[in-house]
Amino acid sequence: MLSENEESEKIVRRLVFTTLAQAFVVLLAGLNLELNIMKNGPGSIEFVRWREIFSLLVVLPATVVITFNIMWILEQGRKDARWPITMFMVSVCLLGISMGVHEPINAMSRLSWRLASAMGFWDELFSHAVFYLSYIGGSMALLWSQARNPLPEVMGLRNTAVFAGIGVLAGIGIFLTLLSGGSILVDLVIMVVMLTFAEFVRKGKAFRYLPIALTMEGAYLLALFGLAVQRLIAGWLGELGV
Repeated sequence: MLSENEESEKIVRRLVFTTLAQAFVVLLAGLNLELNIMKNGPGSIEFVRWREIFSLLVVLPATVVITFNIMWILEQGRKDARWPITMFMVSVCLLGISMGVHEPINAMSRLSWRLASAMGFWDELFSHAVFYLSYIGGSMALLWSQARNPLPEVMGLRNTAVFAGIGVLAGIGIFLTLLSGGSILVDLVIMVVMLTFAEFVRKGKAFRYLPIALTMEGAYLLALFGLAVQRLIAGWLGELGV
């Protein structure tokens, strides 16, 4: 039988690898949107790009699998684990719907102005609304799972620094995913909402008991600050005609 300290170290080791993998996927998602090479298509297939293929076949499945694994580590077979996991799986279904609609239509809408107008509802309204709902639901499920399953023992400073560093990596990935977008007001509002929810479920408990909360809140704060500064600088340069 493991002591509480040994059990805590075991959980931390497993979470380090899974959380780092998730942060790496978020970074890949950002690079996928920023790298010009991903705008090209496979061969001569018209209106099909590597960007959407990579997003649907790599980023989306990897995110779902890794996040579920993190929740599985946190819950550790609890009988009431069905509630946060059900919330997460419903969010996954909504995510699949939104991405399946958004990514292909986002490329096809370039075919003609009339087609873009006809697909505006599915792309700009339906898929975006469903995506935001799925993102909020999945993130809340993960934060909820962490809040109800704190570490048995406080993390050491080294592990705390590791999870903070993973949060920085994830924050850079979030920053890149929104860097070249148009209006990101809704995205910024969602980050504020998630930070508020994270603090609500944390209830003042130290981050050194909640590595996932530390990583997620750090990522949101970094991305929120970076995007706000980037938009302000871009606005000032635009006014100056630079």
